Amino acid sequence: MYKLVILAVMTFNLGYDLVMRVLAVRQKKKPLPENVRDIYDEKEYARWREYSAEKSRAGLVSTLADFVLGLILFGTNVLSAVYHVLPGGDYLKSILLMLVYAAFLTLWSIPYEYYVTMKIEGKYGFNKTDGKTFVTDTVSNFVINFIVNAALMCFAMFMFDRMGTMFFVVLFAFIALFMLAVNMLSMTFMRIFNKFTPLPDGSLRDTLVAMFREAGYELSDIRVMDASRRTTKVNAFCTGLGKFKKIALYDNLVENYTEDEIAAVFAHELAHFKHRDTAKMTAYNMLTMAVLTAMIAAFALIPQISFDYGFTDVNFAFAIAALTGVLLSPVMTVLQIPSAFFGRRYEYRADRMAAELGYGEAMVTVLKKLARDNFSDLNPHPVIVALEHNHPTVSARIEAIRKVEKKR
Repeated sequence: MYKLVILAVMTFNLGYDLVMRVLAVRQKKKPLPENVRDIYDEKEYARWREYSAEKSRAGLVSTLADFVLGLILFGTNVLSAVYHVLPGGDYLKSILLMLVYAAFLTLWSIPYEYYVTMKIEGKYGFNKTDGKTFVTDTVSNFVINFIVNAALMCFAMFMFDRMGTMFFVVLFAFIALFMLAVNMLSMTFMRIFNKFTPLPDGSLRDTLVAMFREAGYELSDIRVMDASRRTTKVNAFCTGLGKFKKIALYDNLVENYTEDEIAAVFAHELAHFKHRDTAKMTAYNMLTMAVLTAMIAAFALIPQISFDYGFTDVNFAFAIAALTGVLLSPVMTVLQIPSAFFGRRYEYRADRMAAELGYGEAMVTVLKKLARDNFSDLNPHPVIVALEHNHPTVSARIEAIRKVEKKR
């Protein structure tokens, strides 16, 4: 019975993905909104269409291949068959099963990741990653993800052995604390893959420091990240708790954007801090973690799920594999709808603050340059935006900024 439920969820995931792809293809045939037509000229827009079509085809092939793999992994008892031939007790066998599962999925995904990163992104001039960096990133991501999932699994097993079905309360606290640590130390974790150097003294640094101090914050650090080693795409972000904030700027942002444009970006970020948007989204993500914990607990409360797949007892390695590989996707699809809705509202409000601080025109220029540099979709389907996008479209954001500018 439960095997059929999991297969039905897999089919739903595939159907949802295909519907979204059909909507995206149909939308590409429609003309761009008037206020963003100057972002791409005719030749560049044709190039964007080709880029988008190539990524879409590669994604479709990957989706169908993953579905076939899922039918093998979750339509049969192959995972329990592997588990029963592994050496050791329950803990060691579960860790080894997770290792085998994670290693296989990583190897399975490498052709797609390599093709998209090295071929498609490289063809259109976005990828700066060389073969050595690609391998290093792949191995590092595998090791980090495996350690995190193995720690989660062992902790769940340990607490279940001692607390029974009430273990999920402690498990949720463990996941929540880990999530908070990741948020607080995000720049520290990113140093594993990137180099951060101090932003030199000068007018840009003075402007950003003054802006944040006027709002009651202290910038404890301003760093430039060597993102250009991997991509030509542009980004920037702020981290930190309380009054002390850290700023990270992509090096290609510092090199290719004016000081007013960078200041506009951080006036926008300042609004997120002022209205505690990041804290609100973190709280919502905690709700997501509560749902994840409840789903892990369901495997313990319903041992028949493990039995249906050939295990003789509740198996947490299988539970995490089934959750991350199949069951979490539709749950996240539903949970991201309100998250995306509020995310779009927060973005409008942050843009408004940038305009009110006198950076409205610079913000419009930034949005257009970011869209051009990141090769963004300027006219996504409204249904896809409503269901998945936590940022409004570039056209909608520019229109909202223009309204603020008229009132000033």
